[in-house]
Amino acid sequence: MNAQGLVLEQAAEGDVEALAELERRCHSHPWTLRHFADAVADRKTLRVFVLRRQLEVWELGRGIVGYCVVQVAAGEMHVHNLAIDPSARRTGLARLLLREALAWGAAVGVEEVFLEVRQSNWAALGLYRDAGFEAVSVRRGYYDRPREDALILRRNRGFRNP
Repeated sequence: MNAQGLVLEQAAEGDVEALAELERRCHSHPWTLRHFADAVADRKTLRVFVLRRQLEVWELGRGIVGYCVVQVAAGEMHVHNLAIDPSARRTGLARLLLREALAWGAAVGVEEVFLEVRQSNWAALGLYRDAGFEAVSVRRGYYDRPREDALILRRNRGFRNP
């Protein structure tokens, strides 16, 4: 896939440091290098989708402008992480990544998709609601830095695609 001069592909082992660096810029409680290394290595149940500028992969950041980490088990998919470089936000890239992750999930037989999101993350909530997710529960004190509740969102397969 090629959109806006970007390529969507599955992350490789060499992307782990760039993913962790982008994660640190995007989240107050970031995943570690080990989290990303494990996710990239597990090609059975996990997928790490990356949006990459078309440049040499050895260059700083390996061209990664966004990523989405999903896991599939027992007919369900969990969106663990989705991030877009702050300089590329509000350009539809999160919607593109989410759409591709959901399409992959549907192709492997996923019936429901779940995720957690900060209650105050209005941009993410709008994205997920537009993609057919609905709030089904609250996890009190789920997030640190700052301490905050998480909304648990669910999307059934029959909902519209973003």
